Amino acid sequence: MQDEGNKLTLFAVGDDDQNIYSFDGASVEFIRRFTDDYQAKPQFLVENYRSSANIIDVANLIIQPASERMKAEQPITIDRARRRLLAGGAWEARDPVARGRVQVLPACESPTHQALAAITELQRLAALDADWKWSHCAVIAREWRYLEPVRAYCEHLDIPVQMADNEATKFWKLRETQALLIWLRSSERKLIDSQAISLWLDTQTDGPWWALLREGAHAYGLETAGVELPVGHFIEWLAEWGREARRRQSGLLLLTAHSSKGLEFEHVVVLDGGWDRVGENEDLDAPRRLYYVAVTRAKSLLVLCRLASGNKLIDALPASSGAIQRAPMALPEPMSALSRRYQLLTPADVDLGFSGRFAPSHPIHQAISALRPGSTLEVRRATDRWELLISSSNIVVGRLSRGYNPPRGFAQVYARVHAIIIRRLDDEDEGFRRTIRSARWEIVLPELLFES
Repeated sequence: MQDEGNKLTLFAVGDDDQNIYSFDGASVEFIRRFTDDYQAKPQFLVENYRSSANIIDVANLIIQPASERMKAEQPITIDRARRRLLAGGAWEARDPVARGRVQVLPACESPTHQALAAITELQRLAALDADWKWSHCAVIAREWRYLEPVRAYCEHLDIPVQMADNEATKFWKLRETQALLIWLRSSERKLIDSQAISLWLDTQTDGPWWALLREGAHAYGLETAGVELPVGHFIEWLAEWGREARRRQSGLLLLTAHSSKGLEFEHVVVLDGGWDRVGENEDLDAPRRLYYVAVTRAKSLLVLCRLASGNKLIDALPASSGAIQRAPMALPEPMSALSRRYQLLTPADVDLGFSGRFAPSHPIHQAISALRPGSTLEVRRATDRWELLISSSNIVVGRLSRGYNPPRGFAQVYARVHAIIIRRLDDEDEGFRRTIRSARWEIVLPELLFES
């Protein structure tokens, strides 16, 4: 007989209400079979430590009609420590319109009008909060195409914004990170502290990547209490910190519901559109579960946009004290800027060896060296690919890969420098090294702007 103290114990956590990857083979049946196969005793975790009571109430109403739910008799509740708080939190007193309730916001008939409605409402809320941070907010949609006019409108209004579909810039390869590493390794110091690192960083120019490194030096100082440690310790720490920091949210985050799972934000707008679509290998309740995931990302405020064509998930909601149906808003007229599309290119989209095929004395290297994040570039079509050039000097400073295909239907394309990364001869495949004439070179990663 097996000793009870040495008996193997299995423990699994799952949520059938958040099963949103059935198109990729995920299934709640794995949870059910676990219970049967191992005679497991289920324990229901029903306390929500994230969202306000109003958001939890509406989320329960959204997911309740789903069939064969394991928690059908176990609604989610706010955690015990917050049960005496106002159902709408601090926003009950702060917002005279919604008073902390979940808003159902009329969004007219098109994605363009919806973008205007969503951002206009967020601007209204931002004006009510002296501590408002766009980096604590998100706009979530079923499909990327509903987010594109939101991005364009934010750019038009100078609201900091980022799309979550962009592959993270390679932090370690950034020109700025490499410059810091060269300074650290060339210094005669064996020990260094955060103050020395910060002092050197303060001698550099302004820019988003230098600001990120300054943030890193500050974080390192907090973690090490300003103590001098080996230079190698900081380099290893920076590599690990950079892997996470490059994914940090710096503005209003635009993302799909599938990519939002596991994240949380103070304030969330869920866009309408596409929620009635059932994908391949999905059951009829899949869109409902996905919508549920989107709304449960919100901590303090939740706005549900509704197009004029209707949204079955919203329209079927019973009356709730936690929600408010807003009257149509007065919106600005759609402007041409809302038809713009932005693309942040990745290393896979550019010819990584282009400038490396020129000798170190060639003017291309000096031209790239003078570029900074935000510098404007001209884009033109060459024989077989797109080129990036400095219009004032007509010097080509980069080329896009042959496989890059721009979106169709746009008459004008513009570019600005997003980042500059470093590449070395050893980074090249052996078969391409014979064409390289520089041991080290810089590569422009652009952001493209397309206009109708």
